[in-house]
Amino acid sequence: MKISLLTDAPKHNLALMKISTWHKLCGNTTMLNAPIFPSDFTHASILFEKNKNIFIADEFGGPAIKGSVLPKEIEEMKPDYELYNIDYSLGYTFRPCFNDCFFCKVPRMNHPDVEHHSIYNFHEPKFKKVCLLNNNTFQDPKWKETFNEIWDNNLSVIDENGYDLRLLDDEKTYALKKTKFITHDGRKGGIHFAWDRVEDEFLIKNGLSLLNKYKMRSNSNLVYILIGYNTTEEEDLHRCQVVHNFGLTPYLCMYKKTEYTTNLRRFINLHYYRKYKKIETAWQDYKGNLK
Repeated sequence: MKISLLTDAPKHNLALMKISTWHKLCGNTTMLNAPIFPSDFTHASILFEKNKNIFIADEFGGPAIKGSVLPKEIEEMKPDYELYNIDYSLGYTFRPCFNDCFFCKVPRMNHPDVEHHSIYNFHEPKFKKVCLLNNNTFQDPKWKETFNEIWDNNLSVIDENGYDLRLLDDEKTYALKKTKFITHDGRKGGIHFAWDRVEDEFLIKNGLSLLNKYKMRSNSNLVYILIGYNTTEEEDLHRCQVVHNFGLTPYLCMYKKTEYTTNLRRFINLHYYRKYKKIETAWQDYKGNLK
């Protein structure tokens, strides 16, 4: 049989990679994102809700489809790395995040389990890079096992989903310090964190202080800051200033796209503020130039 696999995922789609492995073991051939490919069956995995109707398929799944989950026998398959022709291992050692943030889908997704998994469940030994898709690695009681496996295999880590600043302690911070982070194409990469809620400032500052303690000040280490949900302009600028003062780079994520959030995000991403002592002063000058 000829199997067509369709997705709107911009980089890779783990579910389709597992589905591809299953079909190949059944003697079928698979083709990725080729809508005109003459096929006997089509799977579509949709990441973004706005794209739910752009594909014609026999079976739909993915984060945009409520209640979507792979059959157990497919979930346990190793990914088909030939499908995307990538040179890094891809998977989860821990899927859930228990924070239940109001703006996030992850706690409401139908996860296959809440258990710890070894990287050997998905790691391809010939690869020297691993991309963890964990939503909150440090909520895993066995998080140290994940790092030990990474170090034992001398692997570099591609950080897509980041780490929770609020959970950092000396042991966790040292683990991050010891780990080599890179980009998908092998360049030196940074680590991603987030500061979504203003009321978490004490815990966020504690985490940032630990990064400073372990000499992890770097413009390549990003802190995602949620704007356009329930914060004021003053609170948005304050969070950016705190992150900048600790030597990391703020990166704004828009919950709602408005003229204000668009302009502020562009302003921060241009690093215009680095020429000033205070981000608030830089923002006022930047806004003046927009008129």
